[in-house]
Amino acid sequence: MTLIGGLIAIHFVLLTAFLLYRRYNPSFTLLIMGMLMYFISHWLGLAGPSQGHSETTGFLLFDFFKFLIDSFITRFGSTGLLIMLIGGYVEFMKRIKANDALIYVTMQPLSILKQYPYMAAVMIIPIGQIIFIATPSAVALGLLLITTVYPVLIGLGVNRLTAVSVIAACTVFDMGPTSSNAAMATELLQSDSIFYFTRQLRVALPLTVVMMALFMISNKYFDKKDLSVPGKMPRPINIEELIKTTPLYYAIFPALPLIFTVLFAPSINIFNLGVTLDIAPLIILSMFIAVIAELIRRKSVKDTFAAINPFWSGAGRIFASVIVLIVCAEIFATGLINLGLIDSMAAAIQALGLNSIFVIILLTLLSFSAAVISGSGVAVFTTIGKFIPDLALKFGIPAIALMIPVQLATGLGRAASPIAIVIIAISEIAGVSPFDVAKRNAGPLLIIAFLLVALSSVLF
Repeated sequence: MTLIGGLIAIHFVLLTAFLLYRRYNPSFTLLIMGMLMYFISHWLGLAGPSQGHSETTGFLLFDFFKFLIDSFITRFGSTGLLIMLIGGYVEFMKRIKANDALIYVTMQPLSILKQYPYMAAVMIIPIGQIIFIATPSAVALGLLLITTVYPVLIGLGVNRLTAVSVIAACTVFDMGPTSSNAAMATELLQSDSIFYFTRQLRVALPLTVVMMALFMISNKYFDKKDLSVPGKMPRPINIEELIKTTPLYYAIFPALPLIFTVLFAPSINIFNLGVTLDIAPLIILSMFIAVIAELIRRKSVKDTFAAINPFWSGAGRIFASVIVLIVCAEIFATGLINLGLIDSMAAAIQALGLNSIFVIILLTLLSFSAAVISGSGVAVFTTIGKFIPDLALKFGIPAIALMIPVQLATGLGRAASPIAIVIIAISEIAGVSPFDVAKRNAGPLLIIAFLLVALSSVLF
């Protein structure tokens, strides 16, 4: 029955891809497809009585409505709130022209890079990857970089899609103490976290260099195609016009959330402050500091309060677009998982009787593809990871040689998925299509997935 469910899921993926290609509304398309898969998975007996919930209304349609509402509540209470806060903060930074000050200040030492915008863009990838080790999630990192790095890249003349593409690339390698997938892999291997992390670095460091080159080539190619499309390429920015009404010290405000995140990250603990805060309170703290500065500058409570309005309107706009799309994408992904798409694909690989290298290739590509389809690296690795120790033993493969490419491939696939939360969130704030971002990322990241297999086979 699982195989039948997997075949049905593949048909739903193809149908959904066709509808999205024909520019059907993404949110409603994903919701309807997810709802249909929800019903089919229950009728086939592939899902629990209430889609992972212990309570049921007694009627399947009402169960789905309850599941949908619970998804909104869960998402709004966690990642959704963070996305809304970042969206509001970005709008507030625009209103007080703090982004203009940031661009002006950073352009002074970086002006030489204005002649090499693609070099400037890809240099963000290793820096972002280092920060990713200290941040709790890909979404958190992507949102932090959108507030700080994105305006600078735009000031350097980088296309918006290119800027979002490289920011997404900063989130591809799930490594370090904050990665739930890395922690799960360590537990499955019954290994030491430091040992596993050092083995990840052996693979990730050379692949990061290759990825920088691939993203430069890919984004140059797509930007060349976009030259004929009005509005897609950036307009020149007159740097001297940026600070006519904005103090230079305002440049610190867009960077405050990122600075505070690093200062208060328990895995870094630079100054041994003894204080640990999540990113959401740090956004509020940054906002509070910026409001005080704005009050001092304007010397008017009324004008300062008026300047805060974009924060709420920006947060509301993000909820109306991003959160709705994220929940619909999660409904779709849950439907695929409940129909047994990933389980059936993993079972098929087990049944093929291939040699070790083909097993590594297929499992890595399976992880990559499943993450692209579902938009979740955690969900995919949670499903596939449990098979790895037994498969490694069966085919005589060192378990770590199979675990690392499979685990890292889920992060690669997530950054190439148009329905991944991080891609949806940063694309919406930047005002670009998540499908355009995914299209730019898919080719380079697929190449990295193959190189990941080759490098793991040689090193381990």
